Amino acid sequence: MYKTIIIKNNIDTCIEELTSNFNNLTSNGSLFCIVRTQYKNGKVKKDFMDLIEYGTSLNLYYINTIVIPDFTDKLDNILYCVWFTKDKKNYYFNKDSIREKSIWKDVEWGKREKNYNAKGKDPGNVWIPTEDDGKANITNHILLTINQVFDRLLSTTLVDNDKYLLINDENTNYKYKNFNNDIKVIENKYDDIYFGNYIKDCVIDEFKGKVIFGTSENMDKLKDNTVNMIVTSPPYWNLKDYYKENQIGQESYEIYSNRMYAVWEQCFKKLKDDGSIWININIRTRNGNPILLPKLFVEQCSKIGFIYRGILIWHKSSGIPTSARNLSDHHEYVLIFTKSNKSNININKFESYSDYKNDSISHKLFWNINRKAGSVGKNTIHPAIFPTELINRINNISTEVGGLVVDPFLGSGTSLIASINNKRNFVGYEFNEGFKELMDNRFEKEIVHYDNNKVKYIYNI
Repeated sequence: MYKTIIIKNNIDTCIEELTSNFNNLTSNGSLFCIVRTQYKNGKVKKDFMDLIEYGTSLNLYYINTIVIPDFTDKLDNILYCVWFTKDKKNYYFNKDSIREKSIWKDVEWGKREKNYNAKGKDPGNVWIPTEDDGKANITNHILLTINQVFDRLLSTTLVDNDKYLLINDENTNYKYKNFNNDIKVIENKYDDIYFGNYIKDCVIDEFKGKVIFGTSENMDKLKDNTVNMIVTSPPYWNLKDYYKENQIGQESYEIYSNRMYAVWEQCFKKLKDDGSIWININIRTRNGNPILLPKLFVEQCSKIGFIYRGILIWHKSSGIPTSARNLSDHHEYVLIFTKSNKSNININKFESYSDYKNDSISHKLFWNINRKAGSVGKNTIHPAIFPTELINRINNISTEVGGLVVDPFLGSGTSLIASINNKRNFVGYEFNEGFKELMDNRFEKEIVHYDNNKVKYIYNI
């Protein structure tokens, strides 16, 4: 029996090896599957969410997904480490062995004093260690080798005399200290993300925005095939209540799913053939079970006709502290789809973004963007969900000046602010007209050269 099993390979092989070996895991052990997104003919064939779904079907308990930048020249530089155990109450995990020292003298950045740990800061579920100058300034971001990743996983899950199994897609001659091990090598190669053939297409216009207070299940006020890009952070199921009857997210899961499908259908109709859609969403757990909303949206959008291209990682340096046997959440996923094999996504513009003091990590699919705490305020009905800079970048990559951007779940107005400031036209749908005062306050403060005619409100409820 193995205390730790690590499988690093393509998703198909991981599923085969997981099937063969999960019964060989001790009850208090951990099983890690390290995978990349698999592509075929420019489309995503399988990704890490398929692995989560399969693992839970074997009655394994899903704990977390760690994301790690890879040593690669490819644009898709993301390794996903999916973490399972058999017994959610008794598995062994000691993250003290991989803590980094806090870069502040007294309190780690982004956390309150009561959450400070003298042993060091929580490593979180984005593994990009840092070095600093001792004065709270990061001087380097470290790109871990795969052997260093293995070291981290094993140091947190093994104690003396434990046995581990490593199944790897390359022969790294790896051995962890003096622990008992079995190693199997199954070689594999990987393709890169592809966004279709780049087509530059836009219409120069006045740079104004519209807010339509109504449900995006019906976007009849927008003409079909006119939108250059759609970007949104949709409501989670059964998570936040925005205090309005018939809002999406507070119904049964089946009804929620059907309503979201209707929104994606509308998005498909409104997008131009070379348009793209970017969906910011994360995995949530309830009663120990993962709620795979990203996978739901991938399946829905693919069924409608969108081409699923892959995932962008939004890395947040600050995260909510969690239990001693888990890693705090420091990332969210941005799902990327195009309507066809023509695309207004300019991959060269990824080169513009350098968030890390290590060029091997920057310019690819990891973006380190922190949200300013209190940018909207704790006492408002709708806090800022994503930072303006995230939408600035998506605008820059997927639209030209004068293009039309749409957000079917506008919320507090972030995507409108980013689009107008970047000289894009914008239409946002928001079901709750009670957000108007919050939007007005934000637009006045955050839109460059704001005037009262810059945004038009339409009531369609």
